Amino acid sequence: MVSKLNTKCGPCGYDDTKKNAKKWCAICEEGFCEECEKSHKSMNVSRNHKMISIEDYFQIHDIAVNLNCGIHGKRLDLYCKKHDTPVCVICISSEHKSCASSDVISIDEASQHAKKSIALSDLEETISKSLENAKDCINDRKMALKTMDKEEQAIRKMIKDTRMCLNTYLDELERNLLLDLTSKHVNCTFKYTKILNRLKQIEKEIVNIREQTLQMKRFKSDLKVFLGTHQLNIKILEKMGSLKEEIKDSTNNRIAIEIHPMINSLLKEVKRFGVIKVTETKAGLELKDAKVDQAQIQIHGTLQDICNISLQLKQKFDLKQPTKSITGCIVLPDNRIIIADYFGSGKLIEYNIDGNNIREIPVSDEPYDLTAVATDRIAGTYGSFQ
Repeated sequence: MVSKLNTKCGPCGYDDTKKNAKKWCAICEEGFCEECEKSHKSMNVSRNHKMISIEDYFQIHDIAVNLNCGIHGKRLDLYCKKHDTPVCVICISSEHKSCASSDVISIDEASQHAKKSIALSDLEETISKSLENAKDCINDRKMALKTMDKEEQAIRKMIKDTRMCLNTYLDELERNLLLDLTSKHVNCTFKYTKILNRLKQIEKEIVNIREQTLQMKRFKSDLKVFLGTHQLNIKILEKMGSLKEEIKDSTNNRIAIEIHPMINSLLKEVKRFGVIKVTETKAGLELKDAKVDQAQIQIHGTLQDICNISLQLKQKFDLKQPTKSITGCIVLPDNRIIIADYFGSGKLIEYNIDGNNIREIPVSDEPYDLTAVATDRIAGTYGSFQ
């Protein structure tokens, strides 16, 4: 760790001067000594760059975020809103050539407020749910193991209690039965232990993804958080798939015993003490749903209770025509405004951010309220008043 913390200052290294860096710029991805840090902050172009300590940097430098396209190897400079995915310039001319130009924006614009995005919130929720699922599965298997141990002990006691009423002739039969019980108990225990070990490994990997996400959220740039969110989403989906694969065929083994009905006449008829049976049934484990693979719609500002929200007038503009009370209104991510004119024209009216009317959108009934369901899709309700 000591050698790692002796990261050299980038600007000084350019002048062949070796000085240890005290801070790390998350935007420039370079270390700075105290003097170079002051110079970096003095320049207008880099004044607002996020600087973190070298100690904090080494908590996140191993979190890999791929900045290049996995297909073409080019830098991910663009983002397709229609397909909710980062792309390179070659992707646009091949896989996304049918996408409208308005659907393709710069990655810098798309990654603004990435630390407050719904996608990152969903990733954290997915990780939390995945950990909860893993813990529930582990607890269930532990309980099943304890139940089986109790059943094994109960059978053992029954065997001992029954044996007390029998003579020496039962010694060999008892020994064979106990060996059978032990063998099957060991086999069942091995099955439970094996899946428990795999589930614990999955839990450990999910915990690691959670730690990566927390550290990424604290110290990475918005761009890396944005791309890392996509990549960690893929990882957590893989872990969820592994978890589902591990538990889909899990079974509960029940151990029981059948005492021979002719035990009282064993000297003449009974040739064995009993039979150890293992009954397998589906464990019935179910995973709780978690939000995954969500569009990276940004959450602007700090989440707070609606009772504490203070409204602030942002802009005024005149509507196209006099209308009665507006029942529904929504501002889309590209700042277009859609109004539900239920009492007026019975249509949707579209405006731009400057208040200029764009068009009227006819719908199958009089629209009452609106909500956004995706970056390019809205949903509405129809009202009915007598």
